Amino acid sequence: MTYCVGVLVEEGLVMIADTRTNAGLDDISTYRKLHHFNVPGERVMMLASAGNLSITQSVLSLLAEGVEGDAGEPKMKLVEAPTMFQAAQLVGRAIRRVREIEKAGFEAANLRFSVSLLFGGQIGSDPMKLYLIYSAGNFIECSGDAPFLQIVEHKYGKPILDRA
Repeated sequence: MTYCVGVLVEEGLVMIADTRTNAGLDDISTYRKLHHFNVPGERVMMLASAGNLSITQSVLSLLAEGVEGDAGEPKMKLVEAPTMFQAAQLVGRAIRRVREIEKAGFEAANLRFSVSLLFGGQIGSDPMKLYLIYSAGNFIECSGDAPFLQIVEHKYGKPILDRA
């Protein structure tokens, strides 16, 4: 079971993720679930993933190559987003685009479209941000009231984080 967590701290952002993938009872392997998008001196962004690996890989590829905008707007790469909020919106748009492309195949195979992403980072001198992005492409932002977000297997990490 995947476990990913992001924590906003005074000095910045900490993100961790396990590497276990499971494609059935006898098919357990490892795969990196923490990805970075950087432009040195300008921005640093991290994305931790859980859910269907093929969906995650498609979303990551769209974010690197460019996601089409609404109403005929040109494609935008994640490293081109002007703010972290707009970057989180772009990640959500990439998820929805992958759903459009793969919907028929997932339905034919009776598979659930499942992906959860933690997305965080900083652009310029703006404050560090952390978002939890759901399979529908919508998201919530981490706040000072709860300075951490986690995806999937909460029962192990949440008690430790609550005490800290």
